[in-house]
Amino acid sequence: MRTLIISCLLILSSTIASSQTRIAVLPFQNMDGDLSLNLWCYELQDSLASALLAEDAEEQFYRVVPSDSVEALLSEFNIDPSNPQYQSDVWKTIRMLNVKKVVTGNFNIQYNSILINAYIYNARTRVANPEFQAKDIFLEKPDYMKSISIMIPKLLPGLKQ
Repeated sequence: MRTLIISCLLILSSTIASSQTRIAVLPFQNMDGDLSLNLWCYELQDSLASALLAEDAEEQFYRVVPSDSVEALLSEFNIDPSNPQYQSDVWKTIRMLNVKKVVTGNFNIQYNSILINAYIYNARTRVANPEFQAKDIFLEKPDYMKSISIMIPKLLPGLKQ
């Protein structure tokens, strides 16, 4: 009887583990070109990754790759979000992370306000999910971190699929 229970638990845990989707949150792209805003790329990445971890702390639906692992690989390949080659070069890193979905975005300063977009990409096809995007988040420049609370409800359903 005890072996039956242990067997059932092993099967159940392996089913749950295989149903998790590994996701990576990448630094956002600074489309403005103002180098003083490059720190925001990483602040948005870290805050979004932390918020996603908080939403699924038990990792029932997805597992977020730690930001330091993502950043270590990006630096190993010398991939910088402010570089024009970023869009093509970043997929090497994504392949090495062995993830199914990638969350990233971009921002641009317009009239002393900030326009932020966030997307979920399928790592295999490199195509953004058209249904689950947080687009056209327009905030005052000092309030850019408030965008995280706007992104989460729009992106979360796409990560739980």
